[in-house]
Amino acid sequence: MGIEIERRFLVDGRSEKPWREGTPKAISQFYLEGVSLNEGVITCNGAELANTDEIIENISTWRVRKFGEKFFLTAKGRKIGATGIEFEWEITEEVWSKLDKSNFASVMKTRYLWNNQDGLLWEIDEYEGDLSGLIIAEVELDSEDQPVQIPDWTKMELTHLRGWSNAALSTMIKDSKQN
Repeated sequence: MGIEIERRFLVDGRSEKPWREGTPKAISQFYLEGVSLNEGVITCNGAELANTDEIIENISTWRVRKFGEKFFLTAKGRKIGATGIEFEWEITEEVWSKLDKSNFASVMKTRYLWNNQDGLLWEIDEYEGDLSGLIIAEVELDSEDQPVQIPDWTKMELTHLRGWSNAALSTMIKDSKQN
């Protein structure tokens, strides 16, 4: 079972942006509905996305992502604290292109990687479109009690707050457009 442990923080974009020294990568991600898993084949609305030998249970969110020039399918379970279940498969551009993503909630952002003085790698996402101006930083950890040097440019910690996941943000935007 894949486990992800991460802490997330809101970033004050009005101050210095040291993370911008890194190379940015564009991310487009879509949150899938209608995903099924049958005999190791993962499909969405009839389109085959990936095959797996892993036992996949308790998944609350499925997404596809274009990250730079690579494509991924990710399955995530609900988080308890900073820890959650996560599985990820690289998919082909052909699979990405064939999947009709027009009705799925989505998030577009630019990601920067930044190394902190404590040696931890931070991912800083600057959102685009309807979420333009929002900046969220996250750091993946080996354990929830791992010491982390929190950068000065972070503000409120979002780790334990509901509604701040990318899936929740994308659904909020999609729902607001339908009303």
